[in-house]
Amino acid sequence: VPVKGIERAWKISKCFLPFSPAGPSRDGTISEDTIRASLISAVSDKLRWRMKEEMDRAQAELNALKRTEEDLKKGHQKLEEMVTRLDQEVAEVDKNIELLRKKDEELSSALEKMENQSENNDIDEVIIPTAPLYKQILNLYAEENAIEDTIFYLGEALRRGVIDLDVFLKHVRLLSRKQFQLRALMQKARKTAGLSDLY
Repeated sequence: VPVKGIERAWKISKCFLPFSPAGPSRDGTISEDTIRASLISAVSDKLRWRMKEEMDRAQAELNALKRTEEDLKKGHQKLEEMVTRLDQEVAEVDKNIELLRKKDEELSSALEKMENQSENNDIDEVIIPTAPLYKQILNLYAEENAIEDTIFYLGEALRRGVIDLDVFLKHVRLLSRKQFQLRALMQKARKTAGLSDLY
């Protein structure tokens, strides 16, 4: 509160209270010094209260600003971590893309080479057993599968009425006997070669 405000309050008090410069008078009135001291004390208390209120408000705002600053720092740190992680992931993806591109080129080259070989080579010439015994096993296996296919097509011919039942049974008996012999011989050859049983 300004000094002028105190003086104004002092002048107003003199209009309503009797003048007595040396404390309470004999008739019980309050002196000017007492009133002045009382006013100064009241104004001081109010000033202290207002100052405390302003300081508390300023401290609260400062605390809020500090919390905001901490949150911003944490957010900035998290953002930097996210950017770093994204950079690493992008680098990893780029690396994988480059690896896939190279593998694709290798695969395309291998397919092209195989196509050229298949055009120039016979399949029977490509599959060459490393030993006579393996060649025998391969031939037995191919012949046994050919008999299996023949029996299947005989069944289809019977179902469609192309051949009768007697013809079907006659050929199936012969083929089944031949197939049994081939399987027995192939099992013996595989055992000699140290291979596992096929049937």
